[in-house]
Amino acid sequence: ECELTMPLFSQVNLGTDKNNKVFLPHPLHPMMARAFEILEPMFIKNILPESGHGLLANQDGWTTLFKTLPEAADAVKRNLEKKWSDPSCKKTPAEKWFQLKDHLQVFIKKTSGGGKDPKTMTSGDRIRIENWPTEVVFRYTYPRLDINVSKMQNHLLKSPFCVHPKTGRVCIPMQVETIESFDPFAVPTLPQLMRELDEYDASHKDSEEKKVLHDWQKTSLKQSFESFEKTFLGPMWKELRRDQRAAAEERAALTGDF
Repeated sequence: ECELTMPLFSQVNLGTDKNNKVFLPHPLHPMMARAFEILEPMFIKNILPESGHGLLANQDGWTTLFKTLPEAADAVKRNLEKKWSDPSCKKTPAEKWFQLKDHLQVFIKKTSGGGKDPKTMTSGDRIRIENWPTEVVFRYTYPRLDINVSKMQNHLLKSPFCVHPKTGRVCIPMQVETIESFDPFAVPTLPQLMRELDEYDASHKDSEEKKVLHDWQKTSLKQSFESFEKTFLGPMWKELRRDQRAAAEERAALTGDF
């Protein structure tokens, strides 16, 4: 099932670490158009202002952004750089973003502003300019999904107490109360647990306590497992028993077997 569904979430090619160019289909798939509607407000709130990435908060930011603009839209870049660099410009990052989009739409004759297309503009240039705002939003906000991690069993490290095949670290449940102090490099490893078992057995050879303990109770997994039982397994079993009891009572009421 994962192999069938994951490609749907990876239709947006966000490039690589060396080449972060986004490649989008044209026309835009309805799923991507909807994703853009959801992500653009987040982009405006968290990426554009100084409190975020500062993409349109200062000249360095918009200079970096304009480097990704298609060359065919250089006229728009020069026009806005001149306006935004003027000390009298008081536009907010959000206002600059909408102004940039409006200028691009006018440039490619998508609004009533119209204007003549440059003679050198090709249909490919027009598509790249039209897609550019969506590409920018996706580059900074669209989830990056590793398909192999989601569909290959050796990558599915979401189950509690499974072991990472390379590091040997054990996947332990994290507690919300201590999430800030959680250190992923301090979790127990398989060699460490084996050593703890040997040390415990060696120091409790003649102890009756040794006979009644589960192996996990002899190791550094004890606290994690007990917490997992208390916060997850225990409540889950209570809910299952409650549902079973309710189902049994319903059946008894229907059959008259009280």
